[in-house]
Amino acid sequence: MVMAASSDATVSTGQSLVHMCSTATVRLPVFAGLACVYWRLTVAPRGRYNPAAVQVSPWDPESVATVLDAQGSLAEGTDVGSLDVRAYYKRLVAARVLDLRLSRLGLPMWASCGGEEAPVVATALVAQPNEWIYPGVRDNAVALARGVEPGTLVDQLLGRAQPGGVALPRRVSSHELRVATTTDALGLHLPIAAGQAHAASMGAGGEAVFALFGEGLTTTGVFHETVALAVRGNLPLVLVCRSQVWPDQAPPEAGVFGDSVQERATVCGLWSRRVDGADPIVVWNTLSTAATRAREGSGPSLVEVIVTPQVHNPPPHRDPIERLRRHLDAQGQWTPTFQDVVEAETHQAVEDALVANGWATEGEA
Repeated sequence: MVMAASSDATVSTGQSLVHMCSTATVRLPVFAGLACVYWRLTVAPRGRYNPAAVQVSPWDPESVATVLDAQGSLAEGTDVGSLDVRAYYKRLVAARVLDLRLSRLGLPMWASCGGEEAPVVATALVAQPNEWIYPGVRDNAVALARGVEPGTLVDQLLGRAQPGGVALPRRVSSHELRVATTTDALGLHLPIAAGQAHAASMGAGGEAVFALFGEGLTTTGVFHETVALAVRGNLPLVLVCRSQVWPDQAPPEAGVFGDSVQERATVCGLWSRRVDGADPIVVWNTLSTAATRAREGSGPSLVEVIVTPQVHNPPPHRDPIERLRRHLDAQGQWTPTFQDVVEAETHQAVEDALVANGWATEGEA
């Protein structure tokens, strides 16, 4: 009864504040804005975080698109288009092998990306050879999937000298393969990507620009400025946002004021979708649709991908590589020998690059 009375009082207070602002002789927008915020935080149901309403379990996010179930079975009628699923899988495995080996080097400020490979690799595959990709500081796998040699990639990550001068650590880029360098300030690559998209729109057209980032940047001014530029200029920009599932904290559906990144992007005027990062097929399909819209002049888009960091040892079905492996196995396209060969190729290339840079091999370390 006490809670009910408190709730009624809150509603009454909120309604009175809105009424006061709407009937005041001087209608100041700031008062109306404060009233709306007050109403949103204290009254609106979506403003309250209710774990039971937003997710089934700590590992499985709700309200996400998926076409590949936990057993690796593809939904009926799903079209993978021109996607070579086996080649896609090889690039996902290569990204994981690279991440695991580099994680064991003890590099400062290094954070593993295990479990987040699907949006990074899919972006590299969806982007055409002439289209630019602007990665974040943790998106090293996009260069590998784009075609940068493992040796060159390791050299850049370690800050070794390059033909054009001395490279800074953690700066991975390739002008030939259209992979832009990362920036010192977090999120600064987003408005730069918008500028690149503006330049593309002023040319012959038919090009998309991609920008990768984490959900933390969606609470910054630089993100909203980028969105405003993209929407106002109808830019061919594809924003790829990764939201993480943390088992002991509020899920990504909780968002800000109870909204997901995808919901907030939609309100801003972006074409947006929310997909499961443990399903590499739906990630590729959705990014392909977003890229096609950008190339056809239909404007910017945002794809929110819910990923599960593998450092928390989640259930196997939350691993995008394992889920796609199950699919290939069911199709008769996967064998243990195939897996060993794929892993060995990348591992040996990375080891050779590390030895060339003065690092001991894993067996000698």
